[in-house]
Amino acid sequence: MMLANNDESTMWKFRYFIKLYWKILLMIVWPLILLFLFIVYDNSQESRCGYVVLLMVGYWVTQCLPLGMTSLLPLLLFPCLGILSIRDTGACYINDATMILIGGFILATAIEDSNLHMRIALKVIQVFSYNHYSLLSGVILVTFLLSMWITSTAATFMMMPIIFDVLGELEREGLGNVFVNTESLGNPNSQPKPSKLTTTYLMGTAYAAIFGGSSTLVGSPSNLAFKGIFEKIFLCGPKIGFGQWMMFAVPLSLLNLCFTWIYVVSFLFFATLPTNDQNAQSYTAMKGQIRNVIKRVMKAKSDSLGKMTSHELGVVIMFVLFVILLVTREPGFMPGWTSILPGKEIPYSAPILLVSVLMFLTPKDLDFLYVWANDPNKRPKTSSEGLVTLKSIETRMPWSLMFLLGAGVAVSDGMAKSFLARNLDDAIEPLLGDENWSLLLYEVLAIVGVVTNITPDVVTANIVLPFLASVSTFTSVNPLSFMVTGALMCSYSFFSSFGSPPLAVIRNAGRATVKSLILRGLGPAIISYMLLPNLYVLFGSDYVYHKGIQRLFWSNKNFITESHLSTTTCDQLSRTDP
Repeated sequence: MMLANNDESTMWKFRYFIKLYWKILLMIVWPLILLFLFIVYDNSQESRCGYVVLLMVGYWVTQCLPLGMTSLLPLLLFPCLGILSIRDTGACYINDATMILIGGFILATAIEDSNLHMRIALKVIQVFSYNHYSLLSGVILVTFLLSMWITSTAATFMMMPIIFDVLGELEREGLGNVFVNTESLGNPNSQPKPSKLTTTYLMGTAYAAIFGGSSTLVGSPSNLAFKGIFEKIFLCGPKIGFGQWMMFAVPLSLLNLCFTWIYVVSFLFFATLPTNDQNAQSYTAMKGQIRNVIKRVMKAKSDSLGKMTSHELGVVIMFVLFVILLVTREPGFMPGWTSILPGKEIPYSAPILLVSVLMFLTPKDLDFLYVWANDPNKRPKTSSEGLVTLKSIETRMPWSLMFLLGAGVAVSDGMAKSFLARNLDDAIEPLLGDENWSLLLYEVLAIVGVVTNITPDVVTANIVLPFLASVSTFTSVNPLSFMVTGALMCSYSFFSSFGSPPLAVIRNAGRATVKSLILRGLGPAIISYMLLPNLYVLFGSDYVYHKGIQRLFWSNKNFITESHLSTTTCDQLSRTDP
């Protein structure tokens, strides 16, 4: 009997040890398994690159090592294993995509520090402050617009106080509940869960942030991951800038938003309304009270901001300058500013980096105008800070995200230089056969849609985009067809907070349950899955392309199978009419 107890105690301790230290054990065991499978049997350059790729995939998916630290492994392993030199590997971490990330983050930080995003949100929402139906629509619209330029996480975070202030005031007036106590349902130890109305606001906000973030390069890290990986693999392909991405992504996001708004209003919001006649009449009588409360709360929050400051005005000017530089880069009907500069290839990150530098130089207040004032009391005592400060950037810069973007480019370059990508093309040939590319697109997006709910979106992009490049090369289909849609699908995580930062926000701040995320996420998931491939099949078809519409989006189809040509050959190829 004592022996049995000892055995049981030993087994319990073993399980307890595994529970506490499984990450460390996996970090040790996983590379040893891969070392045996790859390098012991075949010590070729392709096998060594495959070893690094699978090692990183295992660490990324399980997150046994922080994502940012896993992303630095190519800097260690590629030079040591003879895959890439340290110079070539390091160059993958500093490229146009990472510069856009840095510039976009600086712009977003300036917007947040000046409180401009809150002023815009309140001004727009005040227009919709009539009832729950219109307020919900205003919240969705504002979140969508803001998440295009600041992170979807920040946009969702910003909307939480507005939503809970309105719903809290309504609850104090006896006009609804923010949370529902679950003790009466037989769960005495459970926390209160959000009411149906609260859940509707939370879900609408998260979905709008997801679609808004996917519509610009700076809105979602998976978009920047696509830019870096695509331009590294297909040297002769078109360069992806803000305008090129937004031409396709913004109309798609607006369509997604419209259909999702219909879904949220029709299936989520109207489910919160009373069904029997007596309660319906009572709700109708309360509409006036609800409107007054909403207007009172919104006016109080708007008044608390005061008049527009010079800090906010300066950020607005810089944002307008950024938009002007984007539009006038290569307008088509006239020479752009890139034709004036002597540089051979002006990076697409140039406008956002220029605006970032100017924001450090531009003072956020107008005290400097009183330096020559006769009254000593009006003269400034210290110099004014810029529209954005280095301290604010240092403490909030997503360094791990920069490493993730660089790792994706490094893995793609390593696969190409070691010929692992070419071997991957040969390996997938029997799997694809003669399958129609549009049907294959639906299948690929379905797989990506599942994976992105399990892992963070940028991790999913780093894993699947090099594979999609190989698929497009084998099928001789424009790689943008697979890679653009694949990158967008990486952002469309509607079921799990693991892959979607906005869902993580509403799960933590609003106590949204996993069940509610899954059940309510079916609507936008189906909508986005139906719209994304159908719209791209239309724009990517040969018929539309030869009619000239395709040229508005992506030019030069000849780069499809020319992924590793010299610069001279690429220049000659770009002058060939497709």
